[in-house]
Amino acid sequence: MGSVRLSELPPLPETPGVYLWKRGEEVLYVGKAKNLRARVRSYFHAEGKARRIAEEATGLDFIATRDEVEALLLEANLIKAHRPPYNVLLKDDKHYPFLKLTQEPFPTLLVVRRVEEDGAKYYGPFPEAGALRRIKTLVDRYFPLRKNSGYPMKKRRYPCLNYSMGRCLAPCVGKADPKAYQEVVRQVEAVLEGKVDGLLAELEGKMREAARRLEFERAAEIRDQIEALRAFFGTSQQAFDPELGDLDFLGLARSGSLAVVQLYQVRSGRILGRISRLLEKEEATDEEILWAFLRDHYLEASPLPPLVLLPFPLEDLEGLAELLRRRAGRKVELRVPQRGEKARLLELAEKNARLALETELKARERRGDHPGLKGLQDLLGLSARPFRLEGYDVSHLQGEARVFSVAVFEGGRPKKAEYRRMRLKAGNDDYQAMEEGVYRRFTGSLREMPLPDLLLIDGGLGQVRAAQRALERAGLRIPLVGLAKGEEVLITPEGRELRLPLTHPALRLLIHLRDEAHQNGLRYHQKKRTEKALKVLSGIPGIGEKRRRLLLERYGGLRALREAPLEELARLPGMSLKAAQALKEALGEKDPL
Repeated sequence: MGSVRLSELPPLPETPGVYLWKRGEEVLYVGKAKNLRARVRSYFHAEGKARRIAEEATGLDFIATRDEVEALLLEANLIKAHRPPYNVLLKDDKHYPFLKLTQEPFPTLLVVRRVEEDGAKYYGPFPEAGALRRIKTLVDRYFPLRKNSGYPMKKRRYPCLNYSMGRCLAPCVGKADPKAYQEVVRQVEAVLEGKVDGLLAELEGKMREAARRLEFERAAEIRDQIEALRAFFGTSQQAFDPELGDLDFLGLARSGSLAVVQLYQVRSGRILGRISRLLEKEEATDEEILWAFLRDHYLEASPLPPLVLLPFPLEDLEGLAELLRRRAGRKVELRVPQRGEKARLLELAEKNARLALETELKARERRGDHPGLKGLQDLLGLSARPFRLEGYDVSHLQGEARVFSVAVFEGGRPKKAEYRRMRLKAGNDDYQAMEEGVYRRFTGSLREMPLPDLLLIDGGLGQVRAAQRALERAGLRIPLVGLAKGEEVLITPEGRELRLPLTHPALRLLIHLRDEAHQNGLRYHQKKRTEKALKVLSGIPGIGEKRRRLLLERYGGLRALREAPLEELARLPGMSLKAAQALKEALGEKDPL
């Protein structure tokens, strides 16, 4: 089937709506638009992903809506229903829990997985089950809402144990005063919204009043409430400036196809919680990722703050702002701060998102599932995801003692027990040295090592082709790629250059492998320098083993020792002027390293 042509499009209105690019019956992409006609036609003049969608699609459906808000809601529902491959999908199949304060004469607090249009108040979502349990336990223990009477409330003949423990007012048996119960509901709402400063002051006043009336048992109950609230909101929430009020702020971190978005909820100057989402999608832009998060989160999240801080500007936010206004019953501002405390909040969010991303990358490395391996397969057109990688580096010591060093990674992690080095016979020809090293790796003493799935050559096109010649001489066909220093450009044996952003997981992995191979060679040269320096120093009168070690730890080699002032050497702990003079005289006759 061929791709859909511009002339084959159905008549599109110049109104808001949703469009669905389709390949046969499969939905490839769902999008929304202020102007359906203009937005869909733009795909035929675009580049990148938009152009590929139009070329791959064989048909188009659309649904006109009354306004942008309706288009936004419909887009979200269609994406959830069809899970199109070209859309950004931050959510998995599970639904994070909410706390639901039911809408009835005597409300109860429930844990639910879905938000419904039933008039109830929803708080969440809670991605961390521990946070939900802690706040639910706090409410159940210190605020006497009904507990297990069902929803809607069912009548009972006798009150349950919670009533006897003072944890329920027992409306199910007609014992609760409606006015007193609604007062408890108002207090629970303040707790769930994080607005506890006013509640604490109110409870302290009631405690003093109860004590004044000699109602000491009631005063003790209120005291326990106050202590529980202070303990919960004083230790489990991080305090910021109370003048910040209520707001949400977001951070985004990216590494190649992996991205993390984190949202922090601040209420009355305290951070109440953090919501984090992980995305893995190669072609998604930062703007697409952030927009998808905002759409998915704020269609359900409650309660909504008056201000949301974004890490960078986004287009077409009017529809989302209007949706939030309708849901909150007031204006909700979406802003990108440039300076001050609010800008520092965004820096905090970005820092923590980056830490979360690094944690995910390390976890994948431990599982042997480094994202760079899949990236290498796609970039180099490999038939399978590589597992064992070997990096090769040729180094020398002032033009002599050429060494071929091998570093080994498996599953994206260093396997240092299999690092190897070998002295080369080649002279000053770098290409000849690389060819000799690679050939001996597969035909000499290292031939019993497992064959790698991919070779990384430290160098440019000349070194890569030298390594290719060595493989041909050895009768092997192993994919290989070079990594040129400085610009960090990947080079194939055909001369093709691949330029990747430094955050790309495949490039990060290869840089790590290249650096490990290089350090492996440097360690050999350091060892040889130390051995030679010890030999030279051992013949100097007054320089014993302890002084030799001291001098090498401080200066590293004979060159630095020769350049060091006599007075400085004499002042070293354990040295003397006579020993320093003997050292300088001896080094003047030696060829320093």
